[in-house]
Amino acid sequence: MKIPYNKVLVQGQILFAARGGAIHTFSLTDGSYISSWKHPDVDKVADSIKAINEAKAEAALVVEADTPATESDGPPAKRQKLDGESESPSVSLEAETSTPMTAQDDMTRSGHFDGRGKKGKNKAGKDIDSGKPRFARVPDRPVITHLTSTPDGSHVLAVTGHDKVVWVFEHDGNGQLKQLSRRTMPKRPSAVAIGPDSQIICGDKFGDVYALPLIIPSDGSKSSVSLSSLQLPSKKGFKPTANTLTVHSKGNRLALLNQIKQAELANESKDAGNSASPDFELNLLLGHVSMLTALVLGEQQGRKYILTADRDEHIRVSRYIPHAHIIENFCFGHKEFINDMVISPTKQDILVSGGGDEHIFVWDWLAGKQLFKTNILSLAQEIAPETTTVAVSALYTLLYPSENGPLTYILAICEDIKAIFSWKLNEDNELHCPGIIQLPGKPLSLAISPSSDAPTVIAAIDPDVETKAQSLHAFRLTMTNGRLAVDVETSFKDKAVEAKEADISEDEARGLLYTVESLRKVVTSEQDEEAGSEVPQGTVDSDVAIDTGDGDE
Repeated sequence: MKIPYNKVLVQGQILFAARGGAIHTFSLTDGSYISSWKHPDVDKVADSIKAINEAKAEAALVVEADTPATESDGPPAKRQKLDGESESPSVSLEAETSTPMTAQDDMTRSGHFDGRGKKGKNKAGKDIDSGKPRFARVPDRPVITHLTSTPDGSHVLAVTGHDKVVWVFEHDGNGQLKQLSRRTMPKRPSAVAIGPDSQIICGDKFGDVYALPLIIPSDGSKSSVSLSSLQLPSKKGFKPTANTLTVHSKGNRLALLNQIKQAELANESKDAGNSASPDFELNLLLGHVSMLTALVLGEQQGRKYILTADRDEHIRVSRYIPHAHIIENFCFGHKEFINDMVISPTKQDILVSGGGDEHIFVWDWLAGKQLFKTNILSLAQEIAPETTTVAVSALYTLLYPSENGPLTYILAICEDIKAIFSWKLNEDNELHCPGIIQLPGKPLSLAISPSSDAPTVIAAIDPDVETKAQSLHAFRLTMTNGRLAVDVETSFKDKAVEAKEADISEDEARGLLYTVESLRKVVTSEQDEEAGSEVPQGTVDSDVAIDTGDGDE
């Protein structure tokens, strides 16, 4: 199979569609292909796969040539290569399968297998007996995890997760991209937004939120935006106010000790002159005590705010630069992780959030007040009765034109559910008129193209093999009794683009693109449950920050 499109963005009449490590642009007027940009590592992965396949073919010929054939024994059997033999070239583990596996440093991926722990090999992939490497490592496959742009579409921003790089492109308005900069962040970015002052606001897996200029001045000077009055946290002399007496859960006690140890090592490295600080302007704004999962920018009464959400069910409202260290409020009510948030375009004081809970929440975010919630699990069970939990992977807002002004709709997609769910946000800030738009595959990302008649939704989907549907799906909407439905479907001319994509196994594609459900925590034992200790599904994520007792949470 080909890796599907996983991120889409609309600006004017141009569609930006990310597929693996490449960004392709299409015209929304006729669906024609315009141009592409691809990550440099795309070619590295392709070359590695080619080399492995060539080694596999050569090894197969050697084995076949060395195998004796007799009339009585029938077809010759392939002879097993012994450890002491060196005539045939070594074949990688990836070559033994139809598609190479990659090493990802994110959380546990479903179906992922890279050969570690295989009998007869150590963790480095070497023979225990001979100590010789049996397989070469294929570079991590690049995947664009975030895609956004400035309101006027003049600049496009992308994030690639495997190398923690923030890419900035100049857009000419006609679908042509020019790379302006690439900046490697200290930790893997998990949420990103572009501020009104040309600042990139970027949150990472450690819970920290940074500001960096969108455009790097050509003379190498600092950006024109002043951050001098910002109180930046200092890692020097780190001493948390939390201790083993105030932190009661088993998981948090261990995490506290780990963070103290990491801070001590960082201080020692800094004292020794080995601090690997970024070579570009980067300002720390605020920090959560767990993985940051969502970030949006809001404005009320002439003041700007940064709204952040994390894996520990918190929504935090902080003031914008240069007072981001000031916490305005919290929105409490989620019982599971939060994965996405959106602010209503017609009511800037209304926030909608979703994640691992059964419900979608509506908030007055500045007051920290929950206004409404509606059950999304019951909707998912209408098309997938076996579903017991939902993981909201993304939320979107849509304005539908009407005689009395635009109507606000909230759209949601969930991991592994082949549908788009929609609700109408009424005047009382409640979600009504629930609708379900079924898709020929699992949605990975949506983009809305507004229109004076009816908006068009472009969906990047992971199509079922039997449906043979395109990964890029577009349809114009209609409204019936307040509910959204599909009116006309359109397509994009991406056959040539798809033909150039390398093949990928279904397990590897899932490991790269399906990461939301793994945010859910599970109780390890009755004793830990009493102590309130929870751990994420799968292996422990070393990138998750813990409570330092700084008063933020």
